[in-house]
Amino acid sequence: MADGLPSNIVLDIFEDSRGLVWLATDAGLFEFIGDEIKFRKELSRLQGERINSICEDEKGNLWFSAQGVGLCKFDGKKLSIFQLDSVAEESGIACLVKNAASDHLILGSSEGVFVYKEQNSKLKQIGNLWKKPVFKIRQFQNKFVANSVSQKENVEFEMESGKVRESHIEPNLPVVEIGYQNNSIELRNLLESGKPFTLKTKTKKKLVCDVVEVEGNGTQDFYLLRYFEKEIQKQKLIRLCGDLLSDLSAEKMLDEYVIHSIFLRKEYDDLWIGTHNHGLIQLQNSKFTYIDSDLLGFKNILLQDLICDRRGNIIVASKNEISILQDSQVQHHLLVKDFCSLASGEFKCPKDFSIYKLGTDKNELVWISTNRGFYTFSTNSYQLKYIGITPAENFVFTEDDELLCFWQNQFKFYSKSGLDLQKPILKFPKSASIGVSKMVAKNSSIWISTRQKGIVQFKNNEFRIFNRKNSNIHNVLNDILVLPDSTIIAGGNNGLIYKMKSKLNSLVVIDSITGLDGLVGTSIQGIQYLKDGSLWCGTNLGVHRFEYNSWLKNSNLKFKFWNSKDGYFDQTGEQSVIDKNQDIWVKTKNRLLKIETDIDNKNHFESKISLKSVRIHNEDWIPDGKQADEWTNSPISPIELNYDENDLSFTFGIDFCQNVSNVRFRYLLDGFDEKWSNWSNSSEAVFSHLPSGNYTLKVEGKHLSEGLVMPFAFDIIVKTPWWKMWWFILLSGLFLGGIVYAGMWCYAYFIRKREKARTKQFNRVIGLKMRSLQDQLDPHFIFNSLNSIQSYILGEKKESALEYLSDFSNVLRKKIENANKDFISLSDEIAYLQLYLKLEQMRFSNKFSYKITVNTAINPFKSKLPPMLIQPFLENAIRYGFAALETKGNLDVNFELELDGYLRCIIKDNGVGRKKTKDLQEDSNIKIHHKTMIITQDRIKLLNKVLSNDREYNYFIEDLTDENGFSSGTKVEIGFPKQ
Repeated sequence: MADGLPSNIVLDIFEDSRGLVWLATDAGLFEFIGDEIKFRKELSRLQGERINSICEDEKGNLWFSAQGVGLCKFDGKKLSIFQLDSVAEESGIACLVKNAASDHLILGSSEGVFVYKEQNSKLKQIGNLWKKPVFKIRQFQNKFVANSVSQKENVEFEMESGKVRESHIEPNLPVVEIGYQNNSIELRNLLESGKPFTLKTKTKKKLVCDVVEVEGNGTQDFYLLRYFEKEIQKQKLIRLCGDLLSDLSAEKMLDEYVIHSIFLRKEYDDLWIGTHNHGLIQLQNSKFTYIDSDLLGFKNILLQDLICDRRGNIIVASKNEISILQDSQVQHHLLVKDFCSLASGEFKCPKDFSIYKLGTDKNELVWISTNRGFYTFSTNSYQLKYIGITPAENFVFTEDDELLCFWQNQFKFYSKSGLDLQKPILKFPKSASIGVSKMVAKNSSIWISTRQKGIVQFKNNEFRIFNRKNSNIHNVLNDILVLPDSTIIAGGNNGLIYKMKSKLNSLVVIDSITGLDGLVGTSIQGIQYLKDGSLWCGTNLGVHRFEYNSWLKNSNLKFKFWNSKDGYFDQTGEQSVIDKNQDIWVKTKNRLLKIETDIDNKNHFESKISLKSVRIHNEDWIPDGKQADEWTNSPISPIELNYDENDLSFTFGIDFCQNVSNVRFRYLLDGFDEKWSNWSNSSEAVFSHLPSGNYTLKVEGKHLSEGLVMPFAFDIIVKTPWWKMWWFILLSGLFLGGIVYAGMWCYAYFIRKREKARTKQFNRVIGLKMRSLQDQLDPHFIFNSLNSIQSYILGEKKESALEYLSDFSNVLRKKIENANKDFISLSDEIAYLQLYLKLEQMRFSNKFSYKITVNTAINPFKSKLPPMLIQPFLENAIRYGFAALETKGNLDVNFELELDGYLRCIIKDNGVGRKKTKDLQEDSNIKIHHKTMIITQDRIKLLNKVLSNDREYNYFIEDLTDENGFSSGTKVEIGFPKQ
């Protein structure tokens, strides 16, 4: 869960026909893409539910069982849930598989094995093959094998014939033993059949097992076994590769893990294991094999040196012990007492006895240099001898089988019998602390790499030193190698691998490998050249394999690279050797590392690049249904974009990539770029101000550990703006020609006339608004308001007087503010209307009640309307609708929004109606109000001429009647176009 897994209980792993990998957990169903866990929002109904098993039908739909929910189907967009009468929800479906031949769903539960078929979006049961609790079901050839919960019996059945055959645990079960097999075909048939057998482990333990899951890729097969120990179910994972049957549970320390499922992705070698409480485990099929020093029998875990003799023995030394390995197994071991007992006559065995270096002479005797002299050892007779001669930190045998030894900053020649040879001696000052990293004898020369003085050469009875001063190479060198063509390869700590030639008395650097050529890391160690023409080396960050023939001036160097995520997790390696199989052995600080170099017999997987995301103007581009895959939601070529969507960034990646840091990309936008970008670990391509046109985004990616270049291409269309279309250019030319032909005077005339008319109309609007304000602020309204305030004061209702006076002042202020505006927000209009209605309500002693309602689809802060158009209608309802009303009046104001944004205000009252109002005696108030309504009508006419769009401002009044035909009020509807 620390890596993003929603649950550490993984019950099933399934890859569908689209290459998508799904994880069934006890927290839901999730998509797994190697380095990321994705949750599909369409599956949110199952979040937190236990998913037991997954399968796929011929249409690509996913089927899975959710405990407590039912059987589910997912088509990429919609989740469907089916309830099955034969399977209780509380017991659930333990497993399910799809029979491709008949399109049947086969379900296993505690109630038995059931067969269903989908018909008309419903599931119909067509059979019950077995009535015992089922643990797992899997397909074997044209049959199906079901494992019972108790393991006492398993069943094999055929769908077409309906045959059911049970197999029980019998006294004389077949015995399968871990190790090499005499008949691997017969063993494979037994394991896949589902019949119980007895497994004999390397510890001689016998387990009664049956197979519950099988995964294979043609070169190796994995089997998940089940056995019971003290009535507790346990699992064991085994692998059959060729004729070798391996116990992976013991090798990978998985015996204590509860394993639910195993999964081997198509074209991949890595096995994924779904466990209980330990999440998802990856068993990586790495080319790197480590042997810890304690497995070599060493008490001192620090390793000193290793060599490989002609018989293929790997001889490795610790500080004071030696082990001889054959086929990765220790065949012989030399202890410190073995060395000391031989030299007891010469010296007493000290506590600081140290082994420095190993080497072989022409007779294939192993020579061992120590701080007390030389020993020899025969890998044929395992005989150890003490020779003496001299202590030596490092040494090499010349082509004449003479010893060149390095001890205490001095190079000196000895014969194998211990005689000092009359040859030059190279001696450095004691203060220099010269460190010799490697000594190589080749072609009558001895080449020595040092960690302070560069390269030392002995040739023609003379020592020469090459370093920064005379050869342009670094003084600190960790390794040196002489190739069959006499080319010298060396590397140090400066991130360079030198390619050099010896010419006369000089050393010339021909070329070098740097980070620009693909070298990752700075510290170069363990350089080796193999028969296949490959050059290998290790760095502080990984292992490189270069194709030496491609190392030419101004050419692309072909290489591969492996780092810690590929299995190379110990970067302390120094010395390396090549064994008889052309595999490389490396001595690290406290373990041996074996590198399998034969890459041709490995199963290379077919990776592919996909477009992960597109961003436009730094925002995620959300494709519509036609431009995105319904399952992966990734864009589908080609992408069509508008002309202004031209600041683009594309993110791409390699599907199911386990080691993103070891991937490099480069790209080219065909039609825009002239050359490819440089190889980089960045997976993003950015383009700014992209012109309209048709483009192809070409991307190449490669795993450095595979060396295979994966191509990818994606079409992009940036549409041409409409003003650059041919038809628009043609029409524009014709139109401009007509305008020029007609003359500028006509254009100026119409402009002047239109502006004059608009000015006149706006002046009228302003005048009418002022007249409306003056009419609405009529003396009667002010006089009545002041009388109301006076009555409150005389009645000693100070709070009411103050409240009325405050609201009255707010009404006056709102009227004056709104009179200078063409439009105000609906929110401001409602606030004004509420103040006005409150004053009228208080003035008429609560003779009426009112309610203002706004539809939830309306945003009152964004909706705009002209001010002072609604208030006259409210005033009409209050003064004349309720004046003669004997009961309490009700006034409802509703704001509704139509689909095109048209705003409608509906005013209803239960007053006496217009007919009775007309019968009232006319007075000055009615005349003033009549003028106000005429001004309002004029405003609406002018607004329709000046400010309206496709819809018009309007209003209409409707008389309301009751069921007896008597007047029951008035309804007014006022319409406002969208602004």
